[in-house]
Amino acid sequence: MESWIYAGVSDKHDLLMYVCRLLAASGAKVLLVDGTERQLYRYSIGQPDKSMPITEYCGFDVACGFFSSESLKVYLNEQTSALEHYDFVLYDLEKLTFCDEEDWRISKGVFWVTAFERFAVERSAEWFKLLFSKYPSLEGLACGLVFIRYVESLIEETYIRMLIQHLPLEWEEEAVKVEWSERDYGVQLENEHNRALHMKPLSRSYKKAITILADRISGKSPIQTRSLLRSTARRQVWANS
Repeated sequence: MESWIYAGVSDKHDLLMYVCRLLAASGAKVLLVDGTERQLYRYSIGQPDKSMPITEYCGFDVACGFFSSESLKVYLNEQTSALEHYDFVLYDLEKLTFCDEEDWRISKGVFWVTAFERFAVERSAEWFKLLFSKYPSLEGLACGLVFIRYVESLIEETYIRMLIQHLPLEWEEEAVKVEWSERDYGVQLENEHNRALHMKPLSRSYKKAITILADRISGKSPIQTRSLLRSTARRQVWANS
């Protein structure tokens, strides 16, 4: 089992669901854990039975309604299961207390996912400060950058990096950029209301970002992942299909 943490206050649930669908299409067993403040995923997936907090959705599992990773582990143990039964576990993390120190330590990779809005950048910086005050031994943690809803403007990446350079994190040099597109936003809305996860209509730039993130997790070559994305996108996928 490999775990990956995607932290930040910006909404990233659609991006992570696309990545999980691609990983699942490769044959991997995937769990996406909702650690958001507003429990966003239950609205996207429908969660037909709240007494079953782990729901299969479009080929992968989504864990909703847990207050911490520890409560998730306890639940899985009661179901005679465990996180180790999955190939990949992805955390969408907004709640500071959701993951404990060991969860951070054993994670295969950590990404900060953020838009360029001032609130998102400064609130996330405050979030990381609180994290390091809680777990000082995590200082020096390697962290990737994913910029979502990215648009060309006078606010450039170098400026955003300047705002966070004081944090005791080892930032990766190259960031993944998910460009904002009216088309992609329309697909997101249609998927949410139709309880679907169609990828074919997505823009080329969004598909590229999904491929890059899936590559990092799976370890497959970019050529393999792009081919898998093309074949996956051709299939119309609805909830629980």
